[in-house]
Amino acid sequence: MKNIIEPDNAIVEVNNALNEILSQYLNISGQKIDIRFDLPEMESIPSHPTVSVFLYDIHEDLQLRSAESRSYCPSSSTLLPGWVNINYNYLITYWHSNKPSSDSANPDSQPDNQAVKVMTCVLNALINSRQLPTIPGAYTRVIPPQENLNSLGNFWQALSNRPRLSLLYSVTAPVKLLNIKDAIKPVNQIFSSVNQKSSLDNLQINQALAEKLYSDLGGTEDVRFALIKVNLKTEFHTKDNESQENKNVILKVSGVTRSDYVSRIKDILLAWENSHSAVVKISNTGIIIVEGNSKELIGIEDNK
Repeated sequence: MKNIIEPDNAIVEVNNALNEILSQYLNISGQKIDIRFDLPEMESIPSHPTVSVFLYDIHEDLQLRSAESRSYCPSSSTLLPGWVNINYNYLITYWHSNKPSSDSANPDSQPDNQAVKVMTCVLNALINSRQLPTIPGAYTRVIPPQENLNSLGNFWQALSNRPRLSLLYSVTAPVKLLNIKDAIKPVNQIFSSVNQKSSLDNLQINQALAEKLYSDLGGTEDVRFALIKVNLKTEFHTKDNESQENKNVILKVSGVTRSDYVSRIKDILLAWENSHSAVVKISNTGIIIVEGNSKELIGIEDNK
């Protein structure tokens, strides 16, 4: 984020921005409205109608905590300062330049009295300035009474003063953290390697071995018919299987075939296992049968 408030001027910049927007809306023709950033003396009466802007609370806004990472400066090999969102809470009140009157016919007791008119201008200033022009990234809102003020009635009682028309205003603005030099070792070399792995899957191996079995049994139509319900299932062996030239697999044969084919199939499986060499090749990778299992192969008599 650019143009973040410097930590040494954070409160001053927020006060100045708030003073600027209030001044624009309190420029009432024929009236001088003072703006002050403290509470007037309780027993005194201001010489002019006054809007008091009192900053009563500052804290980090954890709900708007940013996840943006700190930027890196290559020339100095350091991380640039980060930033946090700080919340400023204001109590804004109107102070009349006249003493309160006991006469109900007094203009200050009417629905359109001076306090209401001035605070209406203040409200318009606040709700029409959701963002502060001089502080990019700032967010503002008019808020309800806060717990840290207890209650406004108790607040005024503690100040030995009568209650006044008030607004609570909150500003959240980003503040740059102190420039702590975090040295980061630059990356001088990038290295990467690719370990090529076999693209073979068990379905390819199963199909290739099924064709090999068909061929070793004679490759006739009778053989094809005998193998219709014979299933070949393979899985890669867990040891010594890093080579790209050959892959060791475990072969399981199951299903149903004619009785005269059962022994022939088992003999072929045993021959494959004892050869300790590739039975078939798929994409230049040899398939070696390290273990065969045909216990679930069932033979049935041919009734022809």
